[in-house]
Amino acid sequence: MTFKATVFGALASTLAIGAASAADLPSYKAPPPPPAPIGFDWTGYHVGINGGYGGGSASYLSNVTFLGGAVPGAVWTNAPSSHGTTGFVVGVQSGATWQLPNNIVFGYESDFNYADVTSGSPGSAWGWGGGALQSRLRWYGTERLRFGYAFGRFLPYITGGLTYGQLHTNGFDNVGGISFPTNTSKWQAGWNVGAGIEWAVYDKISVKAEYLYTSLAGTNGQGLAFPVAYRTFVGNGFDTHMARVGVNYNFKSFGALLGIAGLGI
Repeated sequence: MTFKATVFGALASTLAIGAASAADLPSYKAPPPPPAPIGFDWTGYHVGINGGYGGGSASYLSNVTFLGGAVPGAVWTNAPSSHGTTGFVVGVQSGATWQLPNNIVFGYESDFNYADVTSGSPGSAWGWGGGALQSRLRWYGTERLRFGYAFGRFLPYITGGLTYGQLHTNGFDNVGGISFPTNTSKWQAGWNVGAGIEWAVYDKISVKAEYLYTSLAGTNGQGLAFPVAYRTFVGNGFDTHMARVGVNYNFKSFGALLGIAGLGI
């Protein structure tokens, strides 16, 4: 065997061994690209505070029986009286929200509020009314559904459901030129409807502005304008338009919400 053949043989053996060793090494693949960033998700639970302005009207229908005068025993049926209301509201709220893959958002919200939505001296309606009757919404709460569409961190929504509240009426209501005293309070239920927009300033903090219309029946009672007439009345609507702003703290899990409540979860 010549020297040249020996050198080429050795070189070919070396290359073959190197190729076999390379085949035994694990293959290398580039790491996969990072996942696309996920947009803001409104799913979770929230608690917060709210406050704002409320105003509307309180209306009554009176049945009056004359006890003396020129026409004793005569009756006025469903004599109307009405007056405006205005004041402030402040309270707390909590709820839950779910966002679907198509960005439709639905949820539930409950709130309870202190209110000072009160009438001053009432005006008149249809020729009846006057006096110095004061009607006031003292407390109210709502239980509402919410439906909206998420534009990232912006959430416009509509809302509606049940309203309950405490109404108080006192003073003197003038019906047909006769002043009837009254003093009565009542808890009652009604309904509400509204709309708003919420903005997630941070992942866990959002602010909202909301309009809410609430409708309650109003108080009922009776009064004696001795010795002229006796009156019974029923509420014909205690309607309030509310403009509120609020702040929510948002939890992404039910366990986190219970943990904040001190339940150790």
